[in-house]
Amino acid sequence: MKLQAYCRSLVRGAKTNFYYAFVFLPKAKRDAIYSAYAFSRYTDDIVDNAADAHAASAELADWRNELEACYAGAASHPIGLSLQQTLQLFPIPQQHFSDLVDGVEMDLETTRYETFEDLRESCYRVASVIGLICIEIFGYSHPRTKEYAVSLGIALQLTNIL
Repeated sequence: MKLQAYCRSLVRGAKTNFYYAFVFLPKAKRDAIYSAYAFSRYTDDIVDNAADAHAASAELADWRNELEACYAGAASHPIGLSLQQTLQLFPIPQQHFSDLVDGVEMDLETTRYETFEDLRESCYRVASVIGLICIEIFGYSHPRTKEYAVSLGIALQLTNIL
């Protein structure tokens, strides 16, 4: 399918081990992970590649609209269309993707955090939600799995910052 190929190429081209980490998952889960990764990669690239903060904010607003359209069954971007298909199999809460966009947007406004709680919120939005998205795709039965995903995301983001 062309949409999955598009997302797979984004993941493979990201120059990380992420692509290979999930290559042996069952196809439906692999495609879902690649769609989620493509969404997060594209979201991050909006800020990283923008000419200025104003342009990035405008593009993030458009991307939020695409996310809304995706959940309404009316996506138009290849990543949104792929994610829309993913949501038919894996009911990932929209809030996770919204939090990710909010977290990336925080990078436009803040370079230093006054308190650990402020930093923790940023880590949650850009890293923990990725874990929360992934567990919805992988599947889980223990309710504390969500807590572990949140904690791991914060720990990994703090390590990345350091």
